[in-house]
Amino acid sequence: MQIRKGIETDIPAIVELLKSSLGEEMIQKSESLWNWKHVENPHGASPVLVAEADGQIVGVRAFLRWQWKYQGQVLQAIRAVDTATHPDYQGKGIFKKLTLQGLADAKEAGIHLVYNTPNKSSKPGYLKMGWVEMGRMALKLKVNPLAYKKQVEPKAPVQDWGKLQELLHNLSNPLRNEKQVHTLVSPEYITWRYQYNPLFNYFFLSDFTSYALFYRIKPHSFGNEMRIVDVLTDKATFTKYSQQHLQDAFKQLNKRCFLTSASGRHFELVRGVYPGMGFLPTLGKGPIVTLKNVSLAGNQFEELQQQQQWGYSLGDMELF
Repeated sequence: MQIRKGIETDIPAIVELLKSSLGEEMIQKSESLWNWKHVENPHGASPVLVAEADGQIVGVRAFLRWQWKYQGQVLQAIRAVDTATHPDYQGKGIFKKLTLQGLADAKEAGIHLVYNTPNKSSKPGYLKMGWVEMGRMALKLKVNPLAYKKQVEPKAPVQDWGKLQELLHNLSNPLRNEKQVHTLVSPEYITWRYQYNPLFNYFFLSDFTSYALFYRIKPHSFGNEMRIVDVLTDKATFTKYSQQHLQDAFKQLNKRCFLTSASGRHFELVRGVYPGMGFLPTLGKGPIVTLKNVSLAGNQFEELQQQQQWGYSLGDMELF
């Protein structure tokens, strides 16, 4: 068996392996999705490793590139995502071999850290390979009992992405001058992440002058969830009037949603930017986040293990 870097011509076989190994109940696999996610990502193309046996790809490990900003420094990171092993080759250590080779390649490429949100079954394996647990993602939730069981998706305002594009150059994360870790945002990133996302329909609220709030509607048996994934502002023009404009637009949607969710960390740090999110406390009920140091100084990595050093939005951490 050979471990090697994945190449473009491997993509059809990789997609078929993902389908046969992971199924498509949660996410439909396709070459176009793979290319959007791992080739067109403005943070950089994903490092991909494959295991090959008898001319057949029997294992794959992809690491999604991501750029974070932390106290003026750009952190080059990768997220351990699409992983699969052919059913006939499971139990042969392929996952571990691909992961360890990926870490070695990451160090050589100047990557600073790896992060991911493992499930209960995969977390022990990561911890054995040196990952550390940062804790659960914090969530800010708002409940609207009047929308319980209502299944009609709220109508979004006019989505003029072309007009929004003119504003994106002026928008940034409200955390831009703070010390917490947050995604390096660019117009190209926003367009890729939300406008052209092939998995989910994302929408935005904006006055086309001072802010943009990005969200998606997720249906549940109990009703609709409005998931706030990003809030960006133009500090120079975001005023109390802008905040009231956002609040009014938010209310029109929110009254048709039983649940509204947002990142508890981002909300706590810039709560003055968010529309009214109710009185429920921030809860540590999100997925578990784990980290692996690749090339950071030990003291800096120790800092990053603390939740208070992070200001991620749901869009930063959402699986896709």
